[in-house]
Amino acid sequence: MPPLRLIVIGGGVAGYPAALRAARLGAEVTLIEKKNLGGVCLNQGCIPTKVFLHAASLYREMKRASIFGVNVQKVEIDFDTLQARKKAVIDRLTKGVDSLLKNKKVKIIQGTALFTDSNTVKILETREILSGDKFILSTGSVPAHLSIGGSEKVSLLTSDDLLEIKSVPPSLVIIGGGYIGVELGQFFSRMGTQVSLIEAMDRIIPTEDQEASQALQKILEKEGINIFTKANVEKIQEEGAEKKVIFSTEYGRKELKAEQVAQTVGRKPYIGEIGLEKIGVKTEKGKIVVNERMETNLPHIYAAGDVTGGIMLAHVAMAEGECAARNALGVSFSISDSAIPRCIYTSPEVACVGLTEKQALEKGEVQISRFPFKAVGKASLIEETEGMVKIVAGKKYGEILGVHIIGPHATDLIAEAVLAIEMEVTVEELAHTIHPHPTLSEALGEAAMLLSGGAMHLP
Repeated sequence: MPPLRLIVIGGGVAGYPAALRAARLGAEVTLIEKKNLGGVCLNQGCIPTKVFLHAASLYREMKRASIFGVNVQKVEIDFDTLQARKKAVIDRLTKGVDSLLKNKKVKIIQGTALFTDSNTVKILETREILSGDKFILSTGSVPAHLSIGGSEKVSLLTSDDLLEIKSVPPSLVIIGGGYIGVELGQFFSRMGTQVSLIEAMDRIIPTEDQEASQALQKILEKEGINIFTKANVEKIQEEGAEKKVIFSTEYGRKELKAEQVAQTVGRKPYIGEIGLEKIGVKTEKGKIVVNERMETNLPHIYAAGDVTGGIMLAHVAMAEGECAARNALGVSFSISDSAIPRCIYTSPEVACVGLTEKQALEKGEVQISRFPFKAVGKASLIEETEGMVKIVAGKKYGEILGVHIIGPHATDLIAEAVLAIEMEVTVEELAHTIHPHPTLSEALGEAAMLLSGGAMHLP
């Protein structure tokens, strides 16, 4: 019996894991990508932003190195070298993806796919015709745009543009205070730019726990970033060499001038023009509709990642791609959304999993613990004491419902909490888990102890 022929359209962080998993399960796999392997994550998102943020963190550490007894004479930023570093990292990782795919004998085609019928696609650039038994659609997402008066005459940067900028602007207004806005805002602020953030909701990172959001806002403001919440941008216009942003707040109308203005208001699914309407794949509000198996309304066609309009995070896209591949190959599989980590790579970092305090309270009685990093030995010795670990647990049984961390290496620490929720661990069980000393992970154990008889290192 010949192997199942699977065609994956889109080689981002949903598509290439799907192709790899399907190949490992015995399928004959073709991957079609019209731009670069790795998609947004490797080329315009996760990886390049973290290269920038690591440089900003290192720059800050060098400037305060004297408190550790390390004397540095002069610290400067070479932005051209940083951009070259970013490109080198992207090239290394995309070549790695290419190598992985070729190792598993995945056929890679660079081009644009168009369905001619539900089992056939044509490559527009070469007119090559490909037939498949199963398909996985993973065409990703693009930056979303607001409708702002005057924006048809004044160019607004996107997050993609900010990552390709040739020099550090003296001033920058960022419209949108979600995770993209706060990450890039802090980066440019640490590079010397006067940054202002405008957010329509009542706080930045509004989808996360309120305490973490408020703590991060205070830290960013302390660093010199101007933050305006409950603010709606009304108009943008050129004024000499600068751009002027006019927006309304609860305290009245305000204006900001800056050399550059960017909007980071999230991303939207990108379906593209691949002929979905012709073959009858169901879409809704610009996204492909799937079930828990990542299956569309056509049983041989699956979709995964941002194009489905779900949680637009790289690790979610990877999991969805694998899920789609398994089901396409006849291995029944689904994903639970109860333990999906959410990470923000500011300094300090923010990482969350499960329910916020507000969400948990809507479901029943809860108990809350908060353990500050200032009481953790490792945090003190690295001079990173801002932030806390917050645990939200059920009142009756002590089951962990949510964990919210703001502090050093929060995005690494959250993995333990993800596993705890996935395995339905109670706060007592987590409290009795021995954590190595001195490490930042002790904060998780101590936060659990607070709900199980008292923390070791708090009065």
